[in-house]
Amino acid sequence: MPREPYERPLPKSIAAPDGVPRTAYVDYLLRFVLDQSAGVNGGIAARLDAFERTLVALTRPWRAASPLAPARELRVSGETLDALLAWAEGGERPEGNDLERLGLLASGAVEDHSVPEGWVRIRLM
Repeated sequence: MPREPYERPLPKSIAAPDGVPRTAYVDYLLRFVLDQSAGVNGGIAARLDAFERTLVALTRPWRAASPLAPARELRVSGETLDALLAWAEGGERPEGNDLERLGLLASGAVEDHSVPEGWVRIRLM
């Protein structure tokens, strides 16, 4: 719950196995994540791979070193999802595997209206 209307919500905590409080999720500005993923040569798959690798690198202190599972771990608002999809497509027409990956994102599997607009949330499992 935000303390003031302009402040972001505090992350919820869950207990880690050793009893030390642990954050349930981490939020990043989409613009920051995309800037960290910039300079990718290639198509849609390369941009999505760079985006996911960036999120994995940023969350390394809190999650296992494994590939990101967007449907399970990634959450964004509808507006943020639109911006992410536009960036990933980069004006290209998706086909094959690219279409499947974008379809997973566009299906609503990652959409969460509790995530502030412009932010990307990674749920820590």
